[in-house]
Amino acid sequence: MLKFIYTYRYELLLFSLLLVIFNKIFIYSATFYSTFVWPFNMVLLGFVSIGIFHEKKGYLNWFKNLLFFLVVAVPVFPSYFFQNHFITILALLSYMGFYTIIFTEVMRQIIQKDVISTSIIMATLSGFLLILIVSSFSFLLMNQIDVHSFNNIQGTTIPEKYHQIVYFSSITLTTIGYGDITPATDNARLLAAFWGIIGQFYMVAVVGIIISKFTSK
Repeated sequence: MLKFIYTYRYELLLFSLLLVIFNKIFIYSATFYSTFVWPFNMVLLGFVSIGIFHEKKGYLNWFKNLLFFLVVAVPVFPSYFFQNHFITILALLSYMGFYTIIFTEVMRQIIQKDVISTSIIMATLSGFLLILIVSSFSFLLMNQIDVHSFNNIQGTTIPEKYHQIVYFSSITLTTIGYGDITPATDNARLLAAFWGIIGQFYMVAVVGIIISKFTSK
């Protein structure tokens, strides 16, 4: 099973990321989404992401495994993690740390590849979506610390706010900026600016990597 996950790691990762980010398009019940769909999506993404680190050892692997258990436990036991303010902050930090490590490993593998293939294209798209996930949890963390950080965020729980924050992260990274959800504090504005810069830098850097690998062959 682990061999299968590693062999098709980029395909599975991309599929899981697309589910986590976009399947709310087809679900109109907010209660059903936050109670069943969101936990399933996050657990699936956690298990698929672990396949990126096939046969990795060392302190980073132990740290990654610890974060993995937290990432899976949070959506399975949301009533425990999301009832306490400080535990919620810890959970959001765990998500940010785990998917930052996954993103770093995906980028390392992309850079080490000598040829451009369909899998590498999927990996580069997964890298952008991983940035979107990490930025979303950073915005959720800021909103948890200060509930007045953003305007027009509805709901009281993390699953209820999640798809709204993902939407805000998407239009921030792509610099679309519709303006229906906006940062309301200096901290939130600077964080949004930071992720906007990261999103544009990723696009330029990845295009450069792909073109250089393609032309070298």
